[in-house]
Amino acid sequence: MRPVVGTVGTELTVGAVTRHFARIEPGKRALYDGERAVTYGELDRQAETLASALVRLGVRRGEVVCAYLPNCIDYVVVVLAVARSGAIFSPINPRYKSFEVQAILRQARPRAVFTNALLEPTVRKAADTLGQSGIAMVRVDAERDTPEGAIALGSLLAQEPDALPPVAESDFFSLMFTSGTTGEPKGALATHRARMVWVLNAAIQYGLDESDLYLGTMPQVHSAGLTFTLMHLYAGATVRILPHFDPQAFIAIVGGERVSSALTVPTMLTMIVEAIDQDGASADFRSLKRLVTCGSPLPVATKKRVLEKVTTQLYDYYGSTESNSMTVLRPVDQLRKPDSVGQAFRNVELMIADDEGRPCALGVVGEVWCDNPSAMTAYRDRPDDTARAFTGRWFHTGDLGFLDEEGFLHLVSRLSDVVISGGVNIYPAEIEQVLMLHPSVLDAAVVGVADPKWGQSVKAYLVVREGERLDLEDVQRHCAAHIAEYKKPRSIELLASLPKNAGGKTVKSLLGEASRG
Repeated sequence: MRPVVGTVGTELTVGAVTRHFARIEPGKRALYDGERAVTYGELDRQAETLASALVRLGVRRGEVVCAYLPNCIDYVVVVLAVARSGAIFSPINPRYKSFEVQAILRQARPRAVFTNALLEPTVRKAADTLGQSGIAMVRVDAERDTPEGAIALGSLLAQEPDALPPVAESDFFSLMFTSGTTGEPKGALATHRARMVWVLNAAIQYGLDESDLYLGTMPQVHSAGLTFTLMHLYAGATVRILPHFDPQAFIAIVGGERVSSALTVPTMLTMIVEAIDQDGASADFRSLKRLVTCGSPLPVATKKRVLEKVTTQLYDYYGSTESNSMTVLRPVDQLRKPDSVGQAFRNVELMIADDEGRPCALGVVGEVWCDNPSAMTAYRDRPDDTARAFTGRWFHTGDLGFLDEEGFLHLVSRLSDVVISGGVNIYPAEIEQVLMLHPSVLDAAVVGVADPKWGQSVKAYLVVREGERLDLEDVQRHCAAHIAEYKKPRSIELLASLPKNAGGKTVKSLLGEASRG
């Protein structure tokens, strides 16, 4: 067995997540996707080899490397390799189309992108449109370099590793893209230490150990999906990768493979309990030690069904791309505090701030601020946005809520008009921009409306040109050409005009009145 070449050191870095178990139990299964398995020793060597190959390709410390991939074993290898190389990892949602990928590439300016045969044409088109032809395209599903100029992951993993440059825990590990009220994506930069503090605290919070089998249903592009994979690997557990969520597959794998740990969003849980009702008594969840949900508050009715039909070991946590995990509602409090998102996470301090930035009294609604060692450091290339996001040590979440007498956080609403559908944030301004590309549309406004399955769905209010007509099918077909399917409007309403304020901005709170008038 060839030894690992890189310097291990004692820095708290993401690249070192697999080091310990690669040494003490190199033959233990680390990753498994139902067909292919990778041991801790193999995963560590592949990460080290790929990190060296990235350095040879010219990727320098602090440069960005993107992954435009679905959930797969190679995704994890890429994350660890980028972290060890000193570069910054930045994921691109595999559901994104060229219009959306362009927005990420424009700001990330990556040195390399890992992708596959299906997605490569989309990212190439986006890069060419931006004039970023120098990006190294690496195909994870290729053994040999392709005629189109893509580098095969197989050829990089066949190389011998060299010694790597040192990586400090204060270096940036990730560039995770979110969006603001303008709809333009903003890249949140976070350090290795920030991510690893989350990993360590969560491993303690959820009681992880090397006997666990974690079912990775969440996309790795999601900050929580990636971090839960890392925390289970740090604990020496086995990560069972599910490329795409399917409730029947979830039920079968948990029962058949004795899964002990899983992360979901409320929509997934709704689908799971619906599938259980349809399939009768075929579900077996006795192996589950913990079932964690995040993304949006879990409706109380769904919560009760999950506790009854799946497991009582239910955790609900609240976080965001920028501030990461901020609270957790433990199993013992699920029914005692059913409308809460829990108490502050380890090492996290919460404050409810009024309009002047002063602490609110218990039970008084204000903006949720947090002091969190796992929060981002800054928005990349956006000093003004960064300054607005922080007051001293406090990060402004943009959410409204209150703390009760036991320190449980209750969310009320969002300061922004972000739509949360199936636990995923959808930003109306981006969809409005796409709608305005339609030749028949004069004006557009997008809001979230209540949806029994997804929590919220997208509704578009449109003003069309005189003599023109649009129906939902037309709008969805137009949107599907530019943005991911899950972002397209599920309902529309045509108006003569949109309500505006003195500054010419649409007043979305008045849209319901405009439709009635």
